Amino acid sequence: MTKEEFFKVKELLDEIGEYYKDNDWLIVKKYILRYLNPTIRKYFSTRDLKSKKHKINSFDQKAIDYYYQKFNVKLVLDDSKKL
Repeated sequence: MTKEEFFKVKELLDEIGEYYKDNDWLIVKKYILRYLNPTIRKYFSTRDLKSKKHKINSFDQKAIDYYYQKFNVKLVLDDSKKL
């Protein structure tokens, strides 16, 4: 991933962070994915095919860490949705 690609992710995180004050990672992720080019979306994790549960990969974690540094909100994946 290039710096320009992650810059677009940061822009979207900044945009939703101004209004969204909860800590659900899936809501933030869905917002981001809706407005990203498919070449960038491929870096985010996908659901498990069998269980349909979510997991957090290293790219997701990088976005979560950025969001925490910027807004002091630790985004989490609900245990009931976690693989």
